[in-house]
Amino acid sequence: MRIIFVRHGETPWNVTLQYQGHVNVPLNERGQTQARLTAERLARQSVDALYTSDIARAAETAAIIGQHIGKSPIPMPELREIDVGKWEGLTPEELYRRYPDHMAEYQRDPARTVRLGGESYAQLQARSLVALEKIAAAHRPGATIIAVSHGGTIRALLCHIIDLDLGNFGKMWLDNGSLTEIRYGSHGWRLVRLNDAAHLEGLVAEGGE
Repeated sequence: MRIIFVRHGETPWNVTLQYQGHVNVPLNERGQTQARLTAERLARQSVDALYTSDIARAAETAAIIGQHIGKSPIPMPELREIDVGKWEGLTPEELYRRYPDHMAEYQRDPARTVRLGGESYAQLQARSLVALEKIAAAHRPGATIIAVSHGGTIRALLCHIIDLDLGNFGKMWLDNGSLTEIRYGSHGWRLVRLNDAAHLEGLVAEGGE
């Protein structure tokens, strides 16, 4: 089995570095173009199923992909981004100014610090593993699956697969619209492709979570 994870297209809040979490921010024009180019690339192969986070930016990306590959997106709440609680809409600078004690705790233990009113990265990882187990159980061993999700969620899952300490999740980067692939075989799940954005030349830019 192979699962190709797609990070959703760009939103206005990616550009302004505002934490999005579960808030429904739509794709911007570049995000829509990223989704279309990603869909065109994915349409070159046979796909058994298309899953998506039910948050708007992922669902919108998945809808565009679905039109190109002839599959209806299957919503899966476990693929949602981390719930950032009171971080929503704030930039890192605003967070450190507004919640200095909380952010000091976060700096000490970024994986296990619970966002104010939200989740910790460890909780996100546990949720992402539930998504992986559900997808794997629903399909034949040789299936090709596409799952549209979020930068935090995909990285949390990858930390488990490659046995990377969760505190180092920030050392991986995923561009909007990029492809990251894992495959299951005799050695379990393995990472075979990370942040493949070859189809997005000139359309990637550093953004926020």
